[in-house]
Amino acid sequence: MATDETGQAALRALLRELARPEWSVVLRGVAHSEKWLVDAGPGAPGTDELVEMLVDLSRHSKWEVRRAIAQAAGQSQHTAFEAAIARLATDDNSRVRQAAEQASTRRRDWRNASLLGKQHEDRINSSLDDIEARFGQRGREAVRRASEEIANTYSRELYHEVVKLLTPLAISAERLAQRLADEATPRDELRHDATKIQERVARLRTILDAMRAFTAMPRMHFADVPLREIVEEAASLVGDTNRRRGVHVAIDVRVPPSLTGEVDRGRLVQAFTNLLHNATEAYDGLEGRDPVLIEGIDEGTRAILSFRDSGCGMSQEALNDAPVLFSTSKRYGTGFGLPLAIKIVESEHTGQLKLTSERGVGTRVEVRLPRHRG
Repeated sequence: MATDETGQAALRALLRELARPEWSVVLRGVAHSEKWLVDAGPGAPGTDELVEMLVDLSRHSKWEVRRAIAQAAGQSQHTAFEAAIARLATDDNSRVRQAAEQASTRRRDWRNASLLGKQHEDRINSSLDDIEARFGQRGREAVRRASEEIANTYSRELYHEVVKLLTPLAISAERLAQRLADEATPRDELRHDATKIQERVARLRTILDAMRAFTAMPRMHFADVPLREIVEEAASLVGDTNRRRGVHVAIDVRVPPSLTGEVDRGRLVQAFTNLLHNATEAYDGLEGRDPVLIEGIDEGTRAILSFRDSGCGMSQEALNDAPVLFSTSKRYGTGFGLPLAIKIVESEHTGQLKLTSERGVGTRVEVRLPRHRG
């Protein structure tokens, strides 16, 4: 009760601040209102009254106040802000228009995220309903608990990876701020610090993009296609990337044109591209080695594809860690490449992926795919 009274007292103080004639006081009140909306959350008592007053202030004569209103609108999903944002998006002041555009983008992202979350929830519940129909309520609960444990593990690992990148990024930003305050700091040093920040931001973006690719649930389109075509497409993509990087590793494709499989072409190209990137990167600093060799074997109901490189190879410990998310020995690796390939082959195509390696000799990846879907 005391907490509610305190909240209402704070709200009344805000409303009085917003009603003051001094625009500087109103500006401060808008900033306080933005924080109140974030802390209180949607649907809190008094929200409607506060938002209504903020919407009225979106016509204020001072552009600073109008911009602050747009920024506050970007922190709330209240529908009453829509008309104010639309009006501020055509404001005479460019800073107000920019703030309104940013607020509109953020609110649109919220709506998309809410819709996406609902779609995922519906899909998960549908899967759990199917499991319950086959294995009963105990089966449903067991799968739900296992999936929650997997999700929690994934979230913890992702958190640690992101923190590992954010910590040096924050240090670099703080150092740059200190150097900027010192007018005697040479511009080369400032440029060096700024470059470091850019590199770490790019690295973080790479990790997040890899995470999005791994967790994607694409529509699968299966068709009977020659596997050689898929292998050659992946080899071409990897070759183009390597040439841009100045890497020259030959890829020898020996897959019979008659070897076909009922697969999703795009997803399998992604899996094979990841495998070939790993294979060619294993040649770093090595010369005179045999090319990457890809062979295909028809086993009747199954197709076997072998990806063999003559690169650096892996120790037994590295081999055990290779399929684990975020595990990588590469300086700029993400630890998603091989796990994504395994997911595509095993989960999406009901196949098998087997990895063997010997340090100093090379690595072999064997992919077994059913020729036809059951």
